[in-house]
Amino acid sequence: MTKRTTKKANAAKSRKTAETQSAPERWMPWVVAGIALILFATGFSNPMVAMDDHSATVNNPVIRDFSLKIFTQFNLGMYAPVTWLGYALAQAFGDGAPFWYHLLSAAVHAANAALVFRLFHRLESNTTVAFFIALFFAIHPMQVEAVSWIAAFSTPLFALFSLLALHAYVRHTEQAPWSKSYWMAVGFFVLACLSKSTAVVLPLSLMVVDLWLKRAPLSRRSILEKAPFFVLALGFGLLAFYSRAQAGHPGESLAGDFSLTDRALMAAHTVLFYWTKILVPLGLSIWYPFEKTAAGGWHWTYYAAPVTLAVLLGLVWRSRNTAPFVLHGVLFYLANIVLSLPFYTVGTFELRGDRYNYLAMLGIFALLAALPAFVKKKSPGLAERLWVGLAALGLFWLLISVNRIRDWGNTQVLIDTAVEHQGDNFGKAYLWKGMDYGDKGDVKGALENFSKAIRVNPELTDAYKFRGGLLGIAKQYERSLEDLDKYLEKIPDDPEILYNRSLTLVNLKRWQEALDDLNKTLELAPEFTRAYRARGNVRKELGDTEGGEADLQEFEKRSAAEL
Repeated sequence: MTKRTTKKANAAKSRKTAETQSAPERWMPWVVAGIALILFATGFSNPMVAMDDHSATVNNPVIRDFSLKIFTQFNLGMYAPVTWLGYALAQAFGDGAPFWYHLLSAAVHAANAALVFRLFHRLESNTTVAFFIALFFAIHPMQVEAVSWIAAFSTPLFALFSLLALHAYVRHTEQAPWSKSYWMAVGFFVLACLSKSTAVVLPLSLMVVDLWLKRAPLSRRSILEKAPFFVLALGFGLLAFYSRAQAGHPGESLAGDFSLTDRALMAAHTVLFYWTKILVPLGLSIWYPFEKTAAGGWHWTYYAAPVTLAVLLGLVWRSRNTAPFVLHGVLFYLANIVLSLPFYTVGTFELRGDRYNYLAMLGIFALLAALPAFVKKKSPGLAERLWVGLAALGLFWLLISVNRIRDWGNTQVLIDTAVEHQGDNFGKAYLWKGMDYGDKGDVKGALENFSKAIRVNPELTDAYKFRGGLLGIAKQYERSLEDLDKYLEKIPDDPEILYNRSLTLVNLKRWQEALDDLNKTLELAPEFTRAYRARGNVRKELGDTEGGEADLQEFEKRSAAEL
């Protein structure tokens, strides 16, 4: 058959599919998308929270000084230029107003829900099953963190491109090798990786899709098809580690704070922990810390986790012929969660979190939604009861989600809820409470919480940074200098804090030390306009009138250019 004939056949097949598509198949994607949008619209009035929202958006230099350099810079230890483009779009519409960020995230999530329906309708060939999977995806409480947290926008965005890549790949399986759809899948995969490094797991999902479609995932054609994806995944994975190192968060080795045995126990426990939270999402928190017992060991559930998980996976494997949907669902979940398990630490404050399950949960939802259809032939009555049970479960999840979205409207409530359910996360709770008080101008409340954070965990470097800055504003210069020194011992190349310390040194009339800090500030960040004025004044105090005037003139020139 010629290439032109093949194209005509594929086009005819597509037209026939569209013509025979039933009414539910046409309106169901819109329904789940609408439900998702309405649900998360209840949080459109939520303000930014203290945890990274400002750093990711309005204070993100990549967005604030938007240019093509967006593709050459890092922020918060991440390389995610497509995500930053999304933030820049929201910034352009609303001048930093939280509403526009929330709207953008909710719209992407709604689009994802519609894509989920279409994807699983292809994989399952069952409209009702696909609808329940998409509905659960749209409303589950563990999705709230990824959608309502502005700083987590990269999660629904990378998922959007990953789902588009999966769609294109499924189309490709019905076409000739190296089809246009195949290269579209590769392109969407690149966009997903440019949104969030977690997207590198997509090649594993493609292998699971092969099983779903009854294709041999290890055939010669399949291996050749996956090769470009795995090469790209390796490249973006290495880039992620490099970006973390550039931000001063190189991660921990496998033998870091936890031993190899600890990591294995933590990973097995986390999988079971997540499955429990998916089914019964109570006590949700923005952190789920790993805490050993007073004796230095683990709670008994950690030691039982590997055995329990092995037994469950053994049962899944045994059912692969009689109930293949179980194997497909579990493999899809594991493929999408594997790099987020605590084998290795690349995050800034948490080893496990709700948002890591954003796409992975689809595997569990697929398993649940396919169960009634599976038992229908043997027991129609049981199948009907299962459908009712799933509908009730969905309603239960929806009600929890409404309350959870409300929690994200107040940093203090969000943190207090997390403390109530999971403890203070080694003092980080008070760090973020202090940041929130500082944003609101409550210096006393901020200082109290930063001090409490340091008492609980003296290794919280950022607490010294923020407390030192506030102490300088309060004219407690000696204490301010002490805190800023401790921060800069750990992170010596932070131009903003070097500048702040120089101001404290100026107030203590320690001119030469102030000049040293300002020199280093401008060496690290030549565009730091305010530092030229400060250095000009310090130079004059040290008798360098000519140098001081030059700096002050540079300050005036740069200030005028920025207006």
